[in-house]
Amino acid sequence: MIPNIFRQCNHIDFDRYFLTEVMSAIYPDDFNYSYYDYSFRFRNDDLISITSSWRSFARIILVILLRIGFVLIHIGSVPVNNVNLILLQNIIDFCWVTIVYALVGIVIAYTGDIKGLLGEGHWIGDEIVDKDEIIIGWSAVSIAAAILTCGIVGRTHTIGYLIIGFLLAGLVQPFLIHWIWTPQGWIRTNVLLQQEVYFHDYGGSAVVHLVGGLSGFIGCLTLGRRILRLDAIDDASIAVGSAGTVFAGQLFVFIGLQSLGMLNIQALRFEVKTKTQKNIFVNNLLAASSCSLLVVAFHFFIPREEFNHWTVMRCVQATVAGLVVISAGLDIYSPMMAIGLGTTGSIIFYLVSRQVFNSALEDYCNIVAIHLVCAILGSFLVPLFCINEHDEVRTILLNFMWQLICLVTIIAFVAITMILAFGTLHHSGLLRNRSEYLNHLRANVAEGRTRRKSLLERLFRADRDPVYLQPGTSFGESL
Repeated sequence: MIPNIFRQCNHIDFDRYFLTEVMSAIYPDDFNYSYYDYSFRFRNDDLISITSSWRSFARIILVILLRIGFVLIHIGSVPVNNVNLILLQNIIDFCWVTIVYALVGIVIAYTGDIKGLLGEGHWIGDEIVDKDEIIIGWSAVSIAAAILTCGIVGRTHTIGYLIIGFLLAGLVQPFLIHWIWTPQGWIRTNVLLQQEVYFHDYGGSAVVHLVGGLSGFIGCLTLGRRILRLDAIDDASIAVGSAGTVFAGQLFVFIGLQSLGMLNIQALRFEVKTKTQKNIFVNNLLAASSCSLLVVAFHFFIPREEFNHWTVMRCVQATVAGLVVISAGLDIYSPMMAIGLGTTGSIIFYLVSRQVFNSALEDYCNIVAIHLVCAILGSFLVPLFCINEHDEVRTILLNFMWQLICLVTIIAFVAITMILAFGTLHHSGLLRNRSEYLNHLRANVAEGRTRRKSLLERLFRADRDPVYLQPGTSFGESL
């Protein structure tokens, strides 16, 4: 009978016969698919599979470009004589967080849910694990690790570097990914005063930028100073070509951060969002451009602002700051909202970056202003724009309160973990490498020649003409 069917029908007719006749005869009670239901379902699933694979491949390429950008930024900004040390620590960081996340992080982040707190313990070798989903979390972990690296690259001991990377990729971010980016996460959806509330973080404002920026900031504070102010670095200390290297690095970072604009929340993965995706990338362009243009204008119109290497770098960094400001609500903003938020972010970024520049905090890559402060600002503002036409005032206020509660919780979670980690490494002698230890010692000697100041005075009220020491100065010259 079957051979006759093959001769008389094409393959589509045979599929219809097989589904409607043979399968219904074998499973008369259970089989209820029509041919057209099966055909649509099969083709839709096949399309989703192909789309997910290409999306994952594109995400990997973008993240690698971003990591290359951060390496260029480190080489052009961080005053470390041995460039090979920067390159080595970057490749160690990239590979280490990838392995840690794959073996430990995904067990917590994805595949199932236990009371909204963590996954069901499936490891990467289980067939049930969605490999495309793993790439989503990996991109967040890799980007946050790159941001953290900006604050400690070239300064930490290798063992300390590995321990901090393990905590970030194996514990801190996987928990946040599950809490915020999975449908069952307790932060993403919860009930407050008998009202369902939501935490909005589409593009990783909290999961990526806040985690990386806050961790790098704590690392900078714990490591302490090598010089007394960032602006104490003279022109002779800036290598020829550094400006071009940093400029190219920031552009690579700008390109790589587009990976966070791709669909990354599990509940939305299988929805067709063609128009939304176009708006997302348009929003990125508009926010980055408006933020950078205003920062350039500030440098031209504000008096006594010298236009030099550091101010030019600040104008370039503003493009990334604009992306960070809108990252939390990237999917809901209109183009005009993106311009408005980019403008608002430019003011905050400019003021904070100038304050950091004149302080004793050695934030050479400006991660505090770009990633930490702008991420907090973006997460704070997003509930004001997540308003539907039929939402009551009570609903709006409760969603805003929940956003703030969760934001404070995330900051506390990351800060406590990293303070304990960096503090333990500091007291155990595993935080600084040898050259960093000597540079820190020289700075302490120089500081001892002046009156003792409080922590806030040392950070934000440094003398205009202090005794300072460049990293790499010989010990005899320092004394």
